[in-house]
Amino acid sequence: MNVEKFECDDKYEAEKLAGFLATQKDSGTFLYGIAAIVQNEVVIILKDKSSHSIMMKDRDTAVRLKLFIEDVLVQKKRISGAAFSGSYCAGHANC
Repeated sequence: MNVEKFECDDKYEAEKLAGFLATQKDSGTFLYGIAAIVQNEVVIILKDKSSHSIMMKDRDTAVRLKLFIEDVLVQKKRISGAAFSGSYCAGHANC
């Protein structure tokens, strides 16, 4: 199992990201896609078609998160869990 760590802007953003990465009963996630990256902000789309922004530490971290989520959506990776500590969010992925 691989662990991907992402540094968010603050604890609130890390907690929010961990919630979005959480697995559902069917082992899937709430994620539907990425709408945009604006500087260090990632705008994600959930399966209910709502959009939410997550403020990352910097643009490089935002791009890494986008690539991670895209891998999950095309099933290159599967998230087995997510947790946060301080401003960090860790996604546990099976590749």
